[in-house]
Amino acid sequence: MRMLIRIKPGLEAANQALKDGSMQKALQQAHEQLKPEASYFLPENGQRTAYFFCDLADESQIVSSLDPFFSHLEAKVEVYPAMNFNDLLAGFDQLDRG
Repeated sequence: MRMLIRIKPGLEAANQALKDGSMQKALQQAHEQLKPEASYFLPENGQRTAYFFCDLADESQIVSSLDPFFSHLEAKVEVYPAMNFNDLLAGFDQLDRG
């Protein structure tokens, strides 16, 4: 299932992680495990934010892939099911229009 994952590291933990290199390690590990279709990094409401769009075959991947963000970066992590346009059209075809 395609998922949108938003990661917002805690400010102090992220500052330290940038200094010691663990931020780069966490992001590289997440990229290797999640194999995102797309990823974006931006400031959102004054906070560092990462977006990953991933197709997860097994939801259990979330645990090992995202735990470094919780345990080392004090991150707020949100995971949402997501669709591309073709998925949306397929969903429309399944609607009961009666």
